[in-house]
Amino acid sequence: MPKKTYQEQMRNSYANYPKVKPIPPSMAKVWGEGMQVLVSPLEIHEVMRTISEGEVMTTVELCDVLAKKHNVDVACPYTVGILMNIVAYAIEEDEEDDTPWWRTLGSKGELKPKYPNAPEEQMALLEAEGFSFVEKGKKNVYWVVNKQKESIS
Repeated sequence: MPKKTYQEQMRNSYANYPKVKPIPPSMAKVWGEGMQVLVSPLEIHEVMRTISEGEVMTTVELCDVLAKKHNVDVACPYTVGILMNIVAYAIEEDEEDDTPWWRTLGSKGELKPKYPNAPEEQMALLEAEGFSFVEKGKKNVYWVVNKQKESIS
């Protein structure tokens, strides 16, 4: 069986999502008790489409938007992070999709290392919108700095 394209993964692999479930006991220490939502890639795509030029959104902020949409305590950040990668690649596969995937960042404002042609393509697209970057750490992680030179995180 051939591997599914990212478009197929985004549009067909999560038919039974979103799912609202209790936060598992193993994660209650991190997220607290309550309800979580496991979202579909299409919901992430929908939020990505709303990010205007000159703005960025972290994974944490994206999770907050999705949690509010579903009236739950948290959108699972692990699921959201993985699905953000699938969505970014799906957008790249579709020449007619102009959704600005590059405006979404890691949880602390860093470039996403698993995005298409990372980090160069995301960096170039954000630079074209006036953003700059600071390299931190031993792993060459790039952090986005906004137009006023204030760290995003």
